[in-house]
Amino acid sequence: MDPVVLAGLGVVAFLSAVIGGLAGLGSALIMIPALTFAVGIREAVPIATIAVMMQTWSRIWVNRHLIDRSVVKWFFVGALPMSILGATAFANLPADLLQKAFAVFLLLIVAFRHTPLASRGMGMSARAFAGVGAGQGFLSALFGGAGPFGASFFLAYGLRRGAFVGTMASGMTIINIVKIGVYGSFALVDTSALLLAIVLGLVMVGGAYVGGMIVNRISDKAFVYIVEIVIVAAAISLLVR
Repeated sequence: MDPVVLAGLGVVAFLSAVIGGLAGLGSALIMIPALTFAVGIREAVPIATIAVMMQTWSRIWVNRHLIDRSVVKWFFVGALPMSILGATAFANLPADLLQKAFAVFLLLIVAFRHTPLASRGMGMSARAFAGVGAGQGFLSALFGGAGPFGASFFLAYGLRRGAFVGTMASGMTIINIVKIGVYGSFALVDTSALLLAIVLGLVMVGGAYVGGMIVNRISDKAFVYIVEIVIVAAAISLLVR
């Protein structure tokens, strides 16, 4: 790979990890468009998945004492089977139309959060995250990243700042492990792709640590706005990708 392109991907990887460590989501959806330009969409999603999983572990470590383990448990119940289904669909089906529909859905989520109905709360319980995990597992495996889908549900449950970031990261690690296994079974990850993913992942570990150092120093209100900005940016990225 051209050194200039590699350096550019390294910069994007670091910045996406800082944003992901701060907002708890968005790293994959920021990385995938840049990787698509360099290697193509079929290779971009598996590479981004491996790199993001590496930096996700650092989010878990930084916020380990704030993780809601009950939410993670129920999230796993729904995420496991649907991640397999979504990754299999990605390997075999074109996802262009679904990608656009998903972007519109993300924008509707943000809009809904500012309606009177949303201000009354969604009444989320820990058990309800089985459904959230199912939706996020399928969409993440199909689109390469779907953190914004689950973000509103985690916020509605009451998670903020470090608790939000750490709990989201724990759930996404489960999904990413499944995705990598399925992508590998369809020969979507070769040696060069794996090496690139590891290099970018190491860069992202540093970025995630920087984001994690900042996240617990901002107010709850500012944090929610940051998450919503990331959701809108991710939706726009999907629409133009």
